[in-house]
Amino acid sequence: MSSVVALQTVDEDPIFRGVGFTVGMVSRERLLRLGATVAERATARRVRVLAQLLLVAGVIFVVLRVRSLWHGGHIEVARVEWGALAGSVVLAAAGTAAGALIWLAILRGLGVRTERRWAGIFFQAQLGKYIPGSVWQYAGRAAAARAYGIPVRPVAMSLPIEFAASAIAAGAMGAFLLGWWGAAVVLVAAVLLLAPARPSLARKRELMTAMRATFLYLPVWLLLGGSFWLCARGLISVRAEDLALYTGAFAVAWLAGLVAVYAPGGLGVREAVLVALLSSRIGAADALVIAAASRLILILVDVVLAGVATATLRRGRPRLDAADPA
Repeated sequence: MSSVVALQTVDEDPIFRGVGFTVGMVSRERLLRLGATVAERATARRVRVLAQLLLVAGVIFVVLRVRSLWHGGHIEVARVEWGALAGSVVLAAAGTAAGALIWLAILRGLGVRTERRWAGIFFQAQLGKYIPGSVWQYAGRAAAARAYGIPVRPVAMSLPIEFAASAIAAGAMGAFLLGWWGAAVVLVAAVLLLAPARPSLARKRELMTAMRATFLYLPVWLLLGGSFWLCARGLISVRAEDLALYTGAFAVAWLAGLVAVYAPGGLGVREAVLVALLSSRIGAADALVIAAASRLILILVDVVLAGVATATLRRGRPRLDAADPA
């Protein structure tokens, strides 16, 4: 029931509505019903099993896709820079871990005394994004947070702030496709739109937290964009000056996958956008191989971090009696 409250708060928050979460596709009432259903089933055994099956299917799909496309491109195993690929994995892991730390920073901004191990809840819930719907990771995190004694209300407030901050930062990075100045202009415009002229005292803390989180997400997207660029460099030796282009392309593709709620983790949609943005430079075949290889790296990072988080969280017992019933 606490998860339902969390998603109801998400639906009502103006920050969340401001970034177009509904994308004009579902009404507010439908989204609320969907959120309630998702929250009720997020901790069910069959849903966890489905998440694992979809994740395994995604890994298999990406591996087979990379293998089938390899011969269609111009990538030669002998010329692969394995150091660059290893760096891509490291940056992807760093970017994902930074996302968890930002969530904890958002909670602290909302007045919660956080524990470092709560980052494991973020890593575990990330696997929920491989279920169609784009909200499973948020519902799963709300349910897990309740089990570990994190107050429900701040968690509910943190989710739309995180969503908005990551989306705005991704949009700013996506403007790298227009050049460095384009990214700066988009970021400034987004921050101005986010903050009303005279925020109420009750909203001031949330708005300041959202702004800080937006700026914190900028280096996260630089890490993930750098990971994608290193993946491309390891496979086809792209130029160093193309870093901004690849960062922008990855951010735009991530946003496209985010709004495609029917695609688990944006699978297929993100890759299609990357091919469309990069095919004129490196060819469609090579672009698709790079997009699929990057996806495989991110999936493996999610799996490893979720496994580490599970082992870490098992050391402590959930404190259900300390949870906030509100």
